[in-house]
Amino acid sequence: MNTLPPYHWLIGSFCIWLLCAWSMQRPAESKTQSAIVQTDTTKKQVIRYDPKTGLALDKDLPIIVGNCTACHSGKIIMVSHFSREKWIERIRWMQKTQKLWDLGTSEPAILTYLTTYYGPIDTPFDGRRLPLPTPVWHTR
Repeated sequence: MNTLPPYHWLIGSFCIWLLCAWSMQRPAESKTQSAIVQTDTTKKQVIRYDPKTGLALDKDLPIIVGNCTACHSGKIIMVSHFSREKWIERIRWMQKTQKLWDLGTSEPAILTYLTTYYGPIDTPFDGRRLPLPTPVWHTR
């Protein structure tokens, strides 16, 4: 004997659709909450970060997005802490080997942004990542 209503598959499908529609409703993110705030202890200032690229918010960020993150992720910029000369060297390498276009008059603004937020840091750094901290095993 079949005790299910004749259209049980339709009722079940409708319930699943309602559940999916309900779970997809999320409140819209506020633009003020979407930025990550971090205090830079060396420069004593608050730096806000773009939630999409992860890069520091600045008036020159659109130039960086248009010229740098058009080809690669912002994460490459975030892990690189170079001097102005080393950033120029990297840009020339990308122009020579990776088909980066001539940056023209926007190059000084790009270099200023990169050295301000992603310039050299005080700890020993080889250009790839920070050294791992020395573990403390046991002290008496």
